[in-house]
Amino acid sequence: MKMMKQFAQIVLVLAIVFACPSVLSAQCTGWGSYVEDGNEVPCGGANPCCTVYNACNAPCNNYDYDFVATGGCDMACTPIDSGVLFILIGGGLFGAFMLNRRRELELVTEEVKS
Repeated sequence: MKMMKQFAQIVLVLAIVFACPSVLSAQCTGWGSYVEDGNEVPCGGANPCCTVYNACNAPCNNYDYDFVATGGCDMACTPIDSGVLFILIGGGLFGAFMLNRRRELELVTEEVKS
């Protein structure tokens, strides 16, 4: 019975992760939801086009000076790296396991005391 409860919790977490694609995306509301603020220039010459597929300004074919460090690409729309996602989900599951284990140990100590 206890094993089924843990299995159900794991299935619930996996269902939430895979059913909600917004969990896998970063701060941006969607691909191409980039809003120009006026300091963008058309790409070409000294200003290369943004070549990152999921960058917010990739469909705009421009170079944004606000994002010089990333080659003019607004990276807020790019998905979370799978390694980072693994660490986040694994850490959450490990934390839940440790909390559950502590609760079980508290129950055992209460049984021993009584």
